[in-house]
Amino acid sequence: MKRWFTLSLLTLLAVILMSATGYAQYKAGNNYIGVNATTLTEPVGWGVVYEHGYDDNIGLGIIARYFAEEDKDLAEQSWSATLGRETFMVQLQALYHGLSGAQFDPYAGARLGYSYFNQTWELGENSVINREAPPDRAESGITMSVVGGMRYFFSPQLSMEATLEYFLYNDEDYFANRANTGMVIGVNFTLM
Repeated sequence: MKRWFTLSLLTLLAVILMSATGYAQYKAGNNYIGVNATTLTEPVGWGVVYEHGYDDNIGLGIIARYFAEEDKDLAEQSWSATLGRETFMVQLQALYHGLSGAQFDPYAGARLGYSYFNQTWELGENSVINREAPPDRAESGITMSVVGGMRYFFSPQLSMEATLEYFLYNDEDYFANRANTGMVIGVNFTLM
């Protein structure tokens, strides 16, 4: 019984996803704006993306992301402190869309930009000892990555995407887990 219920739900989901209009697709001349989350990195990055359909297969755009973490648990008997780290990342992107005119839109491309890293150190009010801030974990600089992903159009105005991003050039200490790969999950809106 469970198997039939699961198969029925999957079939219903497939019918709903495949029944969207044929006009829902990547097109030259359209502008796409969206919000996204970069996962597999620590911390998670939140961002916005803009892409212009330059021609039937090439999309040009910009992506801006913000990563932030705060560690309040730095404390001993005679001192306490808060360590904050944040990264602002802005990248230009060029994407190749292999199936222009299709509801499923696979793409691949490259991103090049700049990352600004900032670290703050604040001693608590009850600190008796003046503790030095830990050294900066990363430095601001150029960032470059290659991406590959898939966008699915639910309607002409709404699409979702998932992208794997591999950082070719990036300070490896930006992320606490020293990740070279991120997964970007986003929702996009088409501005015709």
